[in-house]
Amino acid sequence: MSEVESKKDELLLINVVTMFSQQAWMAMGKLKNPVTDKTERNLQEASFYIDIIDLMNRKMSGNLSGDEQKFLDSSLSGLKINYLEESNKPDSKSDLKEDSSTISKNEDEEIDEKSKDLEQKNEEISNKTDEKEINNSK
Repeated sequence: MSEVESKKDELLLINVVTMFSQQAWMAMGKLKNPVTDKTERNLQEASFYIDIIDLMNRKMSGNLSGDEQKFLDSSLSGLKINYLEESNKPDSKSDLKEDSSTISKNEDEEIDEKSKDLEQKNEEISNKTDEKEINNSK
């Protein structure tokens, strides 16, 4: 294999590992998804991408340059450490339940008040729209 082909293969490998790594980081909620512009957490999906990189590492063992192997090992260890940290955190759904149960009475009253204000504004708009329709039909 020529040096040019070897360099091209190394760059392709780095791109593939980076692509799967970024997907894993997004799935762990460590990176914002550029499509949805949200940070979401799906540890099952993160595990899938980490497993793919791990499979590549095992299958290519002995066929990589020292730099390629270091890059793959470094990417994989960083992902695995962060995955363990994330998997030890409470599930975000249970966090939401806890947060919603701690809403104070004042916050509830404020929400009710804003809701009433919105209903009143909607009614005023509806009345004005009805008046305009009546005037236009004359």
